[in-house]
Amino acid sequence: MSETSLSALLPPLRLLLLGYGHVAQTFLPLLASRSEWLGRELGIRPVINGIGTRSRGFYIHAGGIEATLLAHEQDPRGWFSDIGIHVENAEAFISAGQAVGASVLIELTTLNPQNGQPALMHIRSALAAGMDVITANKGPVAYAQTELQALARRHNVQFRFESTVMDGLPLLNLAQFTLPAVGIRSFRALLNTTSSLVLGMIEKGFTLTEAISQAQQLGVAEADPWYDLDGWDAVMKTTILANTLLEGQLTPQMVEREGMRDLALDDICAAALAGSPFRLISSANRKHGVLVAEVRPRRISSDDILYLGRSTTGVISLETEAMRTITLVEHEPSVRQTAYGILSDLIILMRQRNNV
Repeated sequence: MSETSLSALLPPLRLLLLGYGHVAQTFLPLLASRSEWLGRELGIRPVINGIGTRSRGFYIHAGGIEATLLAHEQDPRGWFSDIGIHVENAEAFISAGQAVGASVLIELTTLNPQNGQPALMHIRSALAAGMDVITANKGPVAYAQTELQALARRHNVQFRFESTVMDGLPLLNLAQFTLPAVGIRSFRALLNTTSSLVLGMIEKGFTLTEAISQAQQLGVAEADPWYDLDGWDAVMKTTILANTLLEGQLTPQMVEREGMRDLALDDICAAALAGSPFRLISSANRKHGVLVAEVRPRRISSDDILYLGRSTTGVISLETEAMRTITLVEHEPSVRQTAYGILSDLIILMRQRNNV
């Protein structure tokens, strides 16, 4: 019997994709390329039972379409709009997906930094319906991590979010599975690539407008780059890390924030020439038993481990009780790393579900 025939005998892992931007478009071919491994190691074959987007509509396919087939399509949403069942909205999409046997929602919709909605509502609905959820969306996790994890436990499902911070670098999973009881005391990090890239270009003589334009052309900065430059992206990530690594109960509003809007270009260049450039630094630690976190521009000296964070490279340094200082460096991340973080969460989810 051929390998393809053997794969067809494996039980399907039925997935819903909610949101189909760059991350989802990269995740699907990555998932397909690892389908053979998933079959061999976990005994499953990934099947997509629905793709939903706010702009193109929400479609369910009762039988599901093999990930390996969809990955070769330029826009696989066409398969669903041609032969799938159209449903009215995201909530109906989740309900209909569950009805046809989908067990995992992969939530990849656009971030709303004000309150995490409507992604937060979608994740609540899926967890309450007994579906596992994987997301790369920072908003719901930053605003409601404790609530969503408790909801997942009540319904005996999992809520995973590795890709919300540092593009899928195995940081949250590292802390959970490899560093139990290590006693993380604090962290310092460069978490926002746009601010690092823009500051680096200003140091080379570019104007702020030119630096932002270049960052947008490279696909690093958003259409509104001030979400990054004012520190909001880093605040969301800092909140998630403080709550996950330091067992906090912070909300984004509790993180002290100062962006780079008020930094003078001459001061940025002078600091770099002096060998201690400005970078937007995230940090969290406990002071007198109270967890405090902040995001603000700081100068970093050449002997500071965060000095490694040039261009879009991300760095996080953890101070621990048992292992002293641990530093992770993410070199020039791309959307593929984010997509891999989702895949790694899916693998962990299945291993825990099947006790593998």
